[in-house]
Amino acid sequence: MVSFLLIISFLLHLITLVAIFQLLKKGQQLENTANSAELTAALERSLEEIKAENDRLQALMTNHKASSVEQKNQKEESQQPAEQVPAHQPESEEADADVDRLLGDAPGYELEASLESRVMQLHAKGLTIEEIAKELDCGKTEAELIIRLYDE
Repeated sequence: MVSFLLIISFLLHLITLVAIFQLLKKGQQLENTANSAELTAALERSLEEIKAENDRLQALMTNHKASSVEQKNQKEESQQPAEQVPAHQPESEEADADVDRLLGDAPGYELEASLESRVMQLHAKGLTIEEIAKELDCGKTEAELIIRLYDE
């Protein structure tokens, strides 16, 4: 009778340990899901900031092109005898300086593509995630995450 009770006790302990292990495993999965949701939200915020910066750069580029066209027209007008030559606007000089700084025309400034842009360029060429990660010396998960974010 005692041996029967010991066997039942052993089985109950074994079942309890398995149940505890399963609960811990579920808890870790839920925690990972929460962490991935936070990471996704942070990456989306970063993406929005990058898009805002790109829009600002695009606006500066448009202003820069417009001022270049105005300067070209001014040169043409100065070559022809004209009664009035419009004065150069100081606002366009500031815009030119901003564009030069952003585009890397400033002396000693080197423009380097971001990891995201390099990943997307290699992905567009048809390389696999493993090949991209190997070439850029980054993690496979990081490359895959960048591709997923930008392919939306």
